[in-house]
Amino acid sequence: MLELDVKLSRGHFDLSARLAIDSPMTACFGPPGAGKSTLLGMIAGVVMPQRGWIRLGGETVFDSRRGVRMPAGRRRIGLVRFDPASHPRQTVGELLRDTHRNSVRSGTFGFAGVVDLLELEPLLDSGIQSLPAGDRQRVALAHALIPAPRLLLLDDQLEVSGVSNSALLPYLTRIRDELNVSIIYVSHSLGEVLQLTNRMVLMVNGRVLGFGDPHEIITDKILSAGAPLQGIENVLPVTVLGHEAENGCTIGYYHGSELVLPMAAHLAPGDSVDVSIRSSDIALSKQYLRGTSIQNQIKGRLCAVIRTPGHAVVQIDCGITLLAGISLKALHAMALREGDTVYCLIKAHAFSYLGNPSRDGQSLDSREVSLVH
Repeated sequence: MLELDVKLSRGHFDLSARLAIDSPMTACFGPPGAGKSTLLGMIAGVVMPQRGWIRLGGETVFDSRRGVRMPAGRRRIGLVRFDPASHPRQTVGELLRDTHRNSVRSGTFGFAGVVDLLELEPLLDSGIQSLPAGDRQRVALAHALIPAPRLLLLDDQLEVSGVSNSALLPYLTRIRDELNVSIIYVSHSLGEVLQLTNRMVLMVNGRVLGFGDPHEIITDKILSAGAPLQGIENVLPVTVLGHEAENGCTIGYYHGSELVLPMAAHLAPGDSVDVSIRSSDIALSKQYLRGTSIQNQIKGRLCAVIRTPGHAVVQIDCGITLLAGISLKALHAMALREGDTVYCLIKAHAFSYLGNPSRDGQSLDSREVSLVH
C-alpha cells in the first residue's frame, strides 16, 4: 500500500496530490507538464515535497511535520533510470554483477534470476555504450530490479533515443506476477494503459483528477458531455524560426513541420518555447488538405482509439503523442483504425504559449521538475 498527501511549489508549477494505491500495477496518465515525473520523484526520494507525508507498506518515508526524510537509497524503491555514459568501459554483465554485490546486504532477487527474467543472457558480454536503445532499457530495468525493490517506478521521461517504454510491457507483467513487485508506470498511451492495468491515476496541471478504473476515468474525467477532453492540453516544444509581421504570425518548427503560431514578437529566432493546444481544437484528416484556411497540418500515426458512450479519444504519435477528441459519427465515417496515417489540423490562433522562452533548446519553464535529463 502506497499512501501520500504531498504539496510542492516551484516557479510556475504547483503540485498537490493525495493518493492511496493498493494495486500490483498502476498506470499514471496525463499530458506533458502534468506533474507525473515530479510525483514519482517524490515517491522515490529524489524530489522532496515541501509539505505532506508519504507512507509505503505502513512505513513513513517522508513527513514534513515530524521531520522524517528517509534517503532514496533506504526506501527500497526502484526508479528505472540509466545513463550509459556513467559506465563507459563496463559490459552489461560487469554492471549487473556490481549491482548484485553492492546489494547483497539488503537482499536481492539474484543476478541469474533477473538476467533470465529479462532475457539478458546474450547481452552480458556487450559493452553498455554499444547497446541499441531498446536493450539499454532492459538493462536499466535489471539495474533497478536486482536490489529487490518493494516498488518499481517507470517514468515516460526515461525513454531513450525515441524508443518507447511500451517494449517493456511484457517484462513488467512478468515482474509483477513472478516477483510480486508493485509497479507504477507512467504512460502517454491510453491504449497501453488499458492493456497494462485496471488501475489508473489521471494527472493534469499538478492535480490528481481521478484514480480507479481506466474506462470510468476516460468516460467521467477525460470526456465530458459537452466537449471531448475538456481541460486537457497537449504541449508541443517548438523552436522559433522567425516572425511575419505583415501576416501577424510567428513561425515555429516542430518534428519536421513548420507551424504558424500567434504573433510573439518578444521571442527571438532560435528560442525554444512550449505551446499548448486543447484536444478539442484538433481536427483530423486522412490526407493532407490543400486550399484550406487551417494553416497547421501535423502528420502522425494513429496509435490508439478509445471509445466511450457518446465520444471517442484518439491518440496520435507525432514525435510526442497528441490526444484529440472525435465524435463516434466522425470516427465511423473516416473508418479510423490504429496504425492509420492522419493529419492533425490546428488553427494558428488555437495555440497558446507556456512558460518562458530560452536559448539553445533549454526550456526555462518550471511546470514540471524533470528527474532525468
